[in-house]
Amino acid sequence: MNSSKLIRALVVAVLALIVMGVIIQSRRNTTAVSNELDQYLKTLVTLAPKISAIEVQSGETVLRIEKNSTGWVLASREGFAANDEPIQELVRGLIALETMQKMTAKPDRHHELGLAWPDESKVARRIRVFVDGSPDAKADVIVGNAVQSPTSVYLRRFGDNQAYRAKGRLAATAEVSLWIDGPVIDMQSKDIGRVEVDGLTLVQKDSQWNFVAPTPDEPDAKRDALKSTIPYLLSGFQPDDVRAARADDITLPNQVVAIFHLDAEHAVEARLWKDGDGIWVRLALGECALTPHASLDKYSALWQGWVFRLPSWRAGQFEPLFAPASPLPAAPAVDEPAPLVAPQG
Repeated sequence: MNSSKLIRALVVAVLALIVMGVIIQSRRNTTAVSNELDQYLKTLVTLAPKISAIEVQSGETVLRIEKNSTGWVLASREGFAANDEPIQELVRGLIALETMQKMTAKPDRHHELGLAWPDESKVARRIRVFVDGSPDAKADVIVGNAVQSPTSVYLRRFGDNQAYRAKGRLAATAEVSLWIDGPVIDMQSKDIGRVEVDGLTLVQKDSQWNFVAPTPDEPDAKRDALKSTIPYLLSGFQPDDVRAARADDITLPNQVVAIFHLDAEHAVEARLWKDGDGIWVRLALGECALTPHASLDKYSALWQGWVFRLPSWRAGQFEPLFAPASPLPAAPAVDEPAPLVAPQG
């Protein structure tokens, strides 16, 4: 082998050693990255059966879910029943996260990943997991922007500036609607016999709802809205917020009260009112015989003692029910006759 070939061979060998060293060091770094955060979250594998509470915070909104003797409840909503499914998805999602890449450790760059905290923009979410009733969280992470290809998310431990990109998905938010166990009632309009509302009666014929005569002839926007909305209120009613019922709920002004007669022996009363930007609904059993009713028996335990807010997309349909009444047209002016003047002399 001549000298030039020998030199080329030595150069290739040295380059190969350098590349191999870089690969080995990179793998070591990747393992260190993975072990640092992954092991922190993997502790939830053994602790999962002992999880007693979860908090999800977005901005200043904190949603707390707790486990009691009856199951999971929304502690932030006076103990209304919580949906188990998103709770299980959140815990499984945290355990399944696998760090892929070490990101910035500079706090002034956290906002680029949606990891700034506190975060008035409500992009970041703080998720805390509590075990055995302890006030100290076993897992406390800030979750930021989601990333595609592959599906992943930015996150960091609360109190630690080091950010990571982790393979996996965390869809949990502080929106109450995600956690409410529902629907709270689901009765299709075809299963309702008649509806009494606003002093009028609605009945269904050929899948169309109409008022029973006599009804006023003049156009009425509220009456039209009653016909297009009220008969469908109980169908797939999934609220986006809930609170405990209060004694003064039934005395609030400007309510719409509807009685849904399911059959001759069972009825549901619904009271609707507007509070701020939301429309709230209180459901109660109407006049019911002692005979069982499958749907009522299934759902009534969920909504008795509670009031619910309609989701915004649905509340818009009910807005016309609470629009101010149009003022009556002013009476036309009538010229008054000139006063009589007694003749003089």
